[in-house]
Amino acid sequence: MIRFHTPFDGKRLVGDKGKMIFHDSHYEPGPTPSGGCQIDRIRPEFVVTFDPDSVITAIEQGFAPCPECLWIERVIIE
Repeated sequence: MIRFHTPFDGKRLVGDKGKMIFHDSHYEPGPTPSGGCQIDRIRPEFVVTFDPDSVITAIEQGFAPCPECLWIERVIIE
């Protein structure tokens, strides 16, 4: 679910500077045994968005895909 409020500002991909992972707000799964996607638990000061809003931009900035909401990107990259 895309969040239009600050600090997300309607971006699809949202990074967590504390964990250096990024999430896809279009594909966040619900709770899972591993804890699920942590996009709602990112501290506001750790939220980063990307311009352009793309997987390649996030990876070029040193972020890894979230194993819950971006698992297919992990398979392609690794």
